[in-house]
Amino acid sequence: MSVIRKIWSIITFPLLVITLLTSPVAESTQTAQLVSKEAFVFEKALLMGQGITTDGEYYYTSGSISALNLTALAKFSLNDMDLLDSSINPLPEKCTDRGNNHIGGISAYNGKIYASVEGGEDSYNACIVTFDCDTLEATGEIYDLPNDLYDDGVPWCAVDKETGYLYASKWTDIKTIHVYDTNDGMKHVRDIPLSGIDTIHRIQGGEFYNGTLYLSNDCEDNGNYKNIYGVNIETGNVYVAATRNVGGDNVEAEGLTFIESKDGSVMHVLDYNKVIGVFVHNYKVDFAEE
Repeated sequence: MSVIRKIWSIITFPLLVITLLTSPVAESTQTAQLVSKEAFVFEKALLMGQGITTDGEYYYTSGSISALNLTALAKFSLNDMDLLDSSINPLPEKCTDRGNNHIGGISAYNGKIYASVEGGEDSYNACIVTFDCDTLEATGEIYDLPNDLYDDGVPWCAVDKETGYLYASKWTDIKTIHVYDTNDGMKHVRDIPLSGIDTIHRIQGGEFYNGTLYLSNDCEDNGNYKNIYGVNIETGNVYVAATRNVGGDNVEAEGLTFIESKDGSVMHVLDYNKVIGVFVHNYKVDFAEE
């Protein structure tokens, strides 16, 4: 560790302790057993306030502060979430020139990070942008999404590693999930009409686990509780697979990913307290059936 990093660690450590002592206390529920958590402040929090994914070797995170036109990607170790690499404002020039200033949910597949990107004065300019997992640099692949289908942006995307299909939706009043083939130039494959839950808003991230698509829902009117939705991609049925107690109604649920960790946890969810910092909550899950 360099001298500068050592000094910075000494400076930030007291704030990290204060964060852990004063932050909302997340708790286990019947369907989501909280095993452990990590807290991040200052520059690390900026790197990871939106999305999280894994390729089985590393965690990758995304961060965005639209008011500052700041976007970021980062790579962390799996075992202790040690920061290994980061990239500030990684969006290609085509995106920034038209006002794209937000990276939302991300999903890793086949050596690439697939990122949901939006932002602009006249429209949300929703698109999927890919980045190299090794370098965190843009690959040059930018896939624009139809404005009429994503009229309030694209907050999340998830790639099914079994098929290479990417799933995405708009932000509010979600009636449909759209499916694209990452191995065929992001060709549109099909649409999935949703049923089971009348109103679906504020999906912040998605990831596949054991063949089911799971979505992190930042429900605003549910107090301390945030839902994880399950989606049957064959029928379109949406159901509450798990409910999390995040410890406070000022905590915003963000992205999620799945991998079995040494502590027994398998579901890892980003939660963002904009006053304090970012938390990664690690859970054992007992998902409800649809």
